[in-house]
Amino acid sequence: MITIEQARQLRYGQELHYTGRHECTRTIGPRGGITVNITRVRVSGACKTWKRDTQRFRVPVKYGLYEHSAIDQYNAMDFHLANECPLNEIE
Repeated sequence: MITIEQARQLRYGQELHYTGRHECTRTIGPRGGITVNITRVRVSGACKTWKRDTQRFRVPVKYGLYEHSAIDQYNAMDFHLANECPLNEIE
């Protein structure tokens, strides 16, 4: 989950993981091959905050070549920082 403090510190091009469709997973095949499923998004702009509502924020993100979206207080639980990914703890 992205907090408002983390959202303020995000910089252009920083990588995040989106877990709304599926969690970050690592599967090992029958012959020992490893498949990692991570939906990576990157920050494409600055964090915008509101003065009247201090818990409100918006960070634009980009996925792939043409898909754009934003992280806000309503969908922040669907994202986490790349260095806080649960797959990093398994290694």
